[in-house]
Amino acid sequence: MIDPRTPVLVGVAQFVDRDSLSADALSPLDLLAAVSGAALADSGGRGVVVDTLAVVRLFADSSPAFRSPFGSYANLPKSLAARLGQAPRRTIYGPVGGNTPQLLVNLLAESIRSGASDVALIAGGEALRTQARAQKMGLALDWSEDPGGEPETLGPETRLVSAHEVAHGIAMPTAVYPLFESALAAHYGDDPLAHRRRIGALMAGFTRVAAANSYAALPVERTADELITPTDDNRYIAYPYTKYLCSNMFVDQAAALLLMSTAAADAAGVPVSARVYLHGSADVHDMILVSQRLDYHSSPAIRAGAAQALAQAGIGVAELDHIDLYSCFPVAVEIAADMIGLAHDDPRGLTLTGGLPYFGGPGNAYSLHAIAEMAARCHAAPGSKGLVFANGGYLTKHSFGVYSTDHPANPARIDPTLLQAALDAAESPPFVESPAGAGTVEAITIPHERGIHGPATVIVRLDSGHRALAVIDTEAAALIDTQVVGRRVNLTPGHPINHARFE
Repeated sequence: MIDPRTPVLVGVAQFVDRDSLSADALSPLDLLAAVSGAALADSGGRGVVVDTLAVVRLFADSSPAFRSPFGSYANLPKSLAARLGQAPRRTIYGPVGGNTPQLLVNLLAESIRSGASDVALIAGGEALRTQARAQKMGLALDWSEDPGGEPETLGPETRLVSAHEVAHGIAMPTAVYPLFESALAAHYGDDPLAHRRRIGALMAGFTRVAAANSYAALPVERTADELITPTDDNRYIAYPYTKYLCSNMFVDQAAALLLMSTAAADAAGVPVSARVYLHGSADVHDMILVSQRLDYHSSPAIRAGAAQALAQAGIGVAELDHIDLYSCFPVAVEIAADMIGLAHDDPRGLTLTGGLPYFGGPGNAYSLHAIAEMAARCHAAPGSKGLVFANGGYLTKHSFGVYSTDHPANPARIDPTLLQAALDAAESPPFVESPAGAGTVEAITIPHERGIHGPATVIVRLDSGHRALAVIDTEAAALIDTQVVGRRVNLTPGHPINHARFE
C-alpha cells in the first residue's frame, strides 16, 4: 500500500497565444490564472484547496533588461491566488533560472512528503511577445497590481557573473553559451564548419517535434542548413549561433502543475489514472562563475545530478522511455547528453516539446511545459519512465526529475548536501584578472548586434596554469569558421579589459 504522504502530480495545463496582438491581449497574470484554473480542473478533484502556491519568477523581475513598461506585480503569487479564489497559507515567488520549475517540484514534493503541505500549485509563464509588440504599437496596457504583503522567496539571488567577466562580454546568455560550444567543438575534434553542421542536424530534429506540438510558439520544421546558414532573417546572434539556434523568449506561453499528497488526492476523488509520481530528483550546481569552471566542454554537476536522480529511481539511462533536456542553446543539449550518457541521435529523442528555440522559451518557466508533456507521455504509456533536465544560468544550476505512473519504490529524497559539497571541493584553474604573457585559447565567443560582429572574447589558459579573460585584437570577421580554440596568444593587461594577440 502506498504511503498517504507520497506526493503525486495530479493536474497539468499549458497555454500558448500565437494570434495577432489586440488591445485586450492577455497579461502575465491573465495567463497564469488561465493555466492554473485549467490544472486544477485537469486533476478531476473536487473542492481542491491549495495550501501552497508558487509562481516562477517573471523575466520582468529577473533582469532590468526585461522590465515591463506596463507596471509590475507587487505580489504575483497573492494576486494569482485571489484570481483563483484560493487563500494558501504559503506563497512563493521562485528564483531566477530555468531550473526553477523542476526545483520547485522537488522542494514542494518534499514538503508534501514531510507533512508541511497537502496541495501545492506551481505556475509560470510570460507575455513578452505581447509586451514587445504593444511597446512597438504604442499601446497603453496596465499590468500593475498590489494586493499587499510579500511572498516567500528561496533566499537571496546568486550573482552569476563578476564585474570583470561583464567587462569582457560575459553577461548575456547569447554571448556566453557560444564559449562552451567552441570548447566542445574542439573537444570533439570538429572543425568549426563541421561542428555547425553537427548542431544543425541536432536541432533540426527538435524543429520536427515542435512542428507537431499544438502548444509550440513556432511550429515550423526546418532543415539543418536553414538553421545554421546566416541570412537576413536568420542573422548571427553570437557565432556560431544564428537566431534559429537561440532560445525564443518573445512568446506568450504559460503552464501550471498541481501536486498533492496521496491522501489529499484520495480525499478529493482524483482518479488513480490521473496520477504521476516523482521517482527521483536532484538539485545541484557547477562552479558559479563561468571563469571558475573546470573546463568548457563538460559539467560535473549534470553528471552527478542525473546519476543521483536515476539512482533514487532505481533505473539506468537505458530504462528511460521519455527524455526532455533543457535546450536554450544547442550546447546545453550536447553537454547534458554527454554527461547523462545519451547519444545525440538517441532514437527516444531528447525533447518532448520541441525545445526553447522552436517550442518557445517563456523566461524561467519553460520546464513547466516539459513536465506537463512528460505527464502526458507517462499517462499514454502507463509504467513508462521519463527524465526532465532543467538548467539555469550559464550551464550553472541544474535540476532533475524522474517521472512515472508507477508507485515509487524509494520515495524518500536523497539529501543533496554531500553531493554538492563534493562538487564544490573540485579545484578549478586559478584565475588572474591582470594577465601578462603567453597562453592557449580555451574558448571563444563572437557577439553580433543586428548581424554585425563585435569584438571576440576569449578564455585563455596561460602557460603559468592560470586562466584569464581577454578581448582578441584580430578583426572578428576573420575568425568566423576558423579554428581559434587551441591557438597560441599573448595577453596584455588592461584597465578593465585585457587584450590578446595571436603569436
